[in-house]
Amino acid sequence: MRRMGVGAERRQEALVWLHAADPADAPVLEVLAEQIAEIAHAPATILTGCPRSDSASITASPEISRGHLSGDAAALDAFIADHAPALLVIAGEVLPLPVIERARAQAIPMFLIDAKHPSLPRSRWRLPGQTRAALGRFSQIHTRDEQSAAVLQRMVSGRAEVLATGALARFAPAPRIMTSELDELRQSLGARPAWFAYDLPIEEADAALLAHAHALRSAHRLLMILQPRDAATGDALAERAREVGFACAQRARDEEIDVATQVYIADCEDDAGLFLRLAPVAFLGGSLTPNVGSPPALTAAALGSALIFGSEPDAAQAEFLTRLSKSGGGVRIKLAAALGESLAMLLAPETGADAALKAWDLATEGSEATHAVAVAIIDWVQMNRGRG
Repeated sequence: MRRMGVGAERRQEALVWLHAADPADAPVLEVLAEQIAEIAHAPATILTGCPRSDSASITASPEISRGHLSGDAAALDAFIADHAPALLVIAGEVLPLPVIERARAQAIPMFLIDAKHPSLPRSRWRLPGQTRAALGRFSQIHTRDEQSAAVLQRMVSGRAEVLATGALARFAPAPRIMTSELDELRQSLGARPAWFAYDLPIEEADAALLAHAHALRSAHRLLMILQPRDAATGDALAERAREVGFACAQRARDEEIDVATQVYIADCEDDAGLFLRLAPVAFLGGSLTPNVGSPPALTAAALGSALIFGSEPDAAQAEFLTRLSKSGGGVRIKLAAALGESLAMLLAPETGADAALKAWDLATEGSEATHAVAVAIIDWVQMNRGRG
C-alpha cells in the first residue's frame, strides 16, 4: 500500500508540489500557495525550498504545508512516493536538474513559472544542451515577459506550452474584513481626512500626538486613528491625548466619532485593515524605537496607504521598505520630530494620492499574474485528474 503524505492523506485528492531551487524564489511560491488555497475546489500544496521565516508570506491555511527535500535520487524518490504529487511547479531562473529528472522518471508532470530566458543578465541557467532537454520536460512554462517567452518557445520547439504570464507577486494580498464595520466607520467620518498610527507602542505615543498637532495646523478637521500595540494601554493613551488638549473617543468604551473628535483610540484588537482602509497615510508604529518591532508595512501599502516609517523597522521588512521609499510610496524619517512635517506633506491631496498609488502599485505588483498561474494550475490538475 502506498504511504501518503500529510496533504494527500488529509484531502485524499490531488496535491501540488511547489519547489524553489533558489531561496530567493520562495516568496513567489508562498504567495502562489496562498492564492491557490483561496480558490474553490483547489488542490492542497506542499512547499519545498522555502524555509520558514518571520517574513513568510503565507498564512496558517490547512491546505498549505512545507516539506524538507534533500538532493540525492533516493531521497527525491522517497519524497515523491510519500506525497504522490499530481503536479510539480518550479519557480525562477534556477533549473534543479536532479529534481526535474526524478520527477520525469516518476511520471510527475511539471510547470515552470516566473521564468526568464537564459540570455538575460544574471541568469544562472547553464549548459545549453541540458537546459533545452530540461525545458522540454515541462507541460507549461510561464514567463516574466514576452521577450523571455519568444526565446523559450524557440528552445522547446513546441514540446511545452509557453505563456508570457508576467512576473509573479512576491507579497501576499491584504486580508479581507467585515464590510459592515467599515461602512459604519466611513459614515462616522464623512468627508473628514484621517491618518493612522499603526500598531503604536506607548513609547511613541507622544511623538505621534505631537505630529497630529502639527498636521492639524493645515488640516483642521483631521482625525487621528491610534491603534495601540497593547489594547490594555487604551485608557492611558486616551488620558494622555486629553492631557495635551485633544478631544478623544475610545472604541473599547463604545464612544462614537463625532465632529469634535480629534483622536480615536482603536483599542479593541480589531484587524488593522479596518482602519487602513480609512486612512490614506499611516505611520508604522515601532519603527522609531530600537528592538520593539513593527507591523506589516505591506498590509498598509496594499490597502492604499502611503507610509511614514523610522529607521528602526523589523529587519525582515527592510527590502520592501527600501523599495517603497525609492518608489515614492513612503517616507523614511530619522527622528521623531520629523513625523509631523512628513505627515502634513503626505496629507496634501495631490502628494498623498500619488504616494498612496505608488505604495499600492508596489504591494500588488504581479498579483494578476499570480492569479493567472494559480488558475492554470488548478485547471490543469482538474482536467488531468485520474490520468497516468
